[in-house]
Amino acid sequence: MMLHAGSWRELDTELYSLTDNNTHVSIVVPYTAPDTVFEAVQSDSIRARVDLLLLETPNMWQLNDLSLACNFPLTMTECYPNGTVTALAVKVESVRNLNPKYLTLSDRSCKPVFSNDRFAFFSFNLNSCGTTRTFFDNVMVYENEIAMHHSMGKHQSRKGLINPDYRHTVSCYYLVNDTETMAFRTRPRNSDPKADPGVGQLVVQMRLAQEVSYDLFYQTEDYPVVKYLQQPLYFEVELMRSTDPRIALVLENCWATLHEDRTTLPSWDLIVDRCENLDDRYIVFYPVVADARVHIPAHVKRFSVKMFTFTTDETVLKEQIFVHCDADLCDTTKPDGICSGQCASPLRNAKPLKPTGSRRGIAADISQHRLSSGPIILSDSSNFV
Repeated sequence: MMLHAGSWRELDTELYSLTDNNTHVSIVVPYTAPDTVFEAVQSDSIRARVDLLLLETPNMWQLNDLSLACNFPLTMTECYPNGTVTALAVKVESVRNLNPKYLTLSDRSCKPVFSNDRFAFFSFNLNSCGTTRTFFDNVMVYENEIAMHHSMGKHQSRKGLINPDYRHTVSCYYLVNDTETMAFRTRPRNSDPKADPGVGQLVVQMRLAQEVSYDLFYQTEDYPVVKYLQQPLYFEVELMRSTDPRIALVLENCWATLHEDRTTLPSWDLIVDRCENLDDRYIVFYPVVADARVHIPAHVKRFSVKMFTFTTDETVLKEQIFVHCDADLCDTTKPDGICSGQCASPLRNAKPLKPTGSRRGIAADISQHRLSSGPIILSDSSNFV
């Protein structure tokens, strides 16, 4: 027995299952076997054919010849919800010179991820490879095309080129709007759900901004920070990683010292009992509004201090200072407490602050956090290098 796939050759019993008796011959040929040919492809199937020739040996008399064609299920295109598409291109009998590895999508740089002498497999995203999109009523259609082009490389002679009309259209259909119905059943609970009590820590930080926009801040490695006397210091105090709108941040007291120890003297009062020190016209509170970084304005407080605030014996200080604050976290559902708001008293004309020796009391509603800045060097332009 001989098989025909472009040319006749003797049946290889190691590749195919062959049984015979005195009256019948049975042969099993996989549809992907090299001796089969593909006649046509559909979106969900492929039609394969095998040609057989029965000979009598040793005289080589032709007893019979036959062809058998069958349709086999085969998914040619798969469209996934995430926009990924896989497509299979098949070499059919009508284009025997086709080399699947030279097939491309509409964008010729999109080549098969796998190919052999009979198949080419593509995987791509609907937003790439020249894919087009069309709307029809409530349906969105994506289309691309697998085709053979003449630019197949210098090594292949023009005699073997394939007509560029070989095309395989890949289409994906998606509903623009759809309604899904779901059903569920509930079982009665033995007891109501409850939350176990937990303990967490609220984090508050104080940072020195580079300018009044409060977009850029000095980092730890930037200290000590050098500032000219005519430049304000822009401070921001923020409650970190909290999404609870019932919590508000209030600055109870803020002051400056010459040393990192917040209890040392001399010291200069900046904010006293939630208000800017009325003896100083160089301290300003800034309103905070919600933006891409600040989601709850009540969790942030901003104020500035001008260098002329720091004086000793009527002389503007030109040394290293540290700024300290006591920040209270309060419950906004109790308006009679310190959550009544940060003081907004009108500024009054006054002289720069002089060092004080008063101690500050601690007020707490929910919790109080003690904050300190890094060292800040006060300098004028004449001696700053």
